[in-house]
Amino acid sequence: MSLDSHISLLVAALDLKMVQLIRGAIRAADEASGKGEAVSGLGPAPNRIEQRRVFHPEPRIEPRLVFHPTPRIEPREVIHPAPRVVEPPPVYCCPPCEPKPRDHKSPFVPPWKVMPWENPPQPLLRVKVIKLKPDIVRKGSLIDCFI
Repeated sequence: MSLDSHISLLVAALDLKMVQLIRGAIRAADEASGKGEAVSGLGPAPNRIEQRRVFHPEPRIEPRLVFHPTPRIEPREVIHPAPRVVEPPPVYCCPPCEPKPRDHKSPFVPPWKVMPWENPPQPLLRVKVIKLKPDIVRKGSLIDCFI
C-alpha cells in the first residue's frame, strides 16, 4: 500500500467520527428539550418558548357622563339710569340769511352748462417728437484693426 491510500483512509475515518459526534449532539439536544433538563453539566437547560397570553375582554357600554351643575344666582345691584335731559334748540335773534349770488363771473365755464354744438372746436394737441439718435449705439463698440 502506498502512502496516499493510508492518508485517504485516515481522512475518511476522521470524517466518520465527526459525523457521529454531530449526530450524538443533536440526539442529546432533542432529548433534553423534551424533558427540560440540561444537555450536559456545562450549560443551562434550554428554555421553552411559551405562547403569549391573549385577553379577550367583554365590551362594556356605559351611558355618557352628563354634568348638571347647580344654578348659582348672585344678587346684583339694580342700577337705575339717569333720566335723559333734552335741551331745546338754540333760539337765534334773526332768521338765517340766504347766501347772495356771486356778482363776478368766472373765466371758466363748467362743461355741463355748454351744449356740445355751442362749444367751439378745440385745437388738436400736438406731441413734440425729438428725432435725435443717441450716440450710445456707438459707445463701447470695438473696432478691430489688423495691420
